[in-house]
Amino acid sequence: MKRHEYLHSAIAAFAAAVVFLAGALIVKFVVFKSLLDDSSTGFELFVYNIIPTVLFLIAALFVIAGVYAMYNEIEIEHGKDVEAKITGIKEYFYGKSTTDVHYNLFCEWKCPDNGHTYRYALKNLPKNPKQRFPDNKIMIRVSKKDPRLHFINF
Repeated sequence: MKRHEYLHSAIAAFAAAVVFLAGALIVKFVVFKSLLDDSSTGFELFVYNIIPTVLFLIAALFVIAGVYAMYNEIEIEHGKDVEAKITGIKEYFYGKSTTDVHYNLFCEWKCPDNGHTYRYALKNLPKNPKQRFPDNKIMIRVSKKDPRLHFINF
């Protein structure tokens, strides 16, 4: 996982919520205000009120997703640094030429608290990580509550 990936997701979710909220307000108070008059039927009022309500609900879902992403970001930032063993480095060619090489780094860490082995991967690296970590160890920051939430220090 890249550093602050959850933070970027939270920012995107909050931005989407603002867009849907603004759209709901524009639809409710600008577009439909001019369409409604005293002779509007109950069905027209229902239709004109349901569309902004749906947009408000979509905005609320994006806010919930943003809050969840911020919670995960905080969990990782206040996590603990552990040393993981590099289990493999795979190289692959990107594009049509053989000069563009990318690398995937695979590592694992055994949690002393519960005895589970967690496997992590860092993909699409532009340089070979073997030269940077000759002792086959890498530092990973994991959440104290959920070791699946992690950040690989590369």
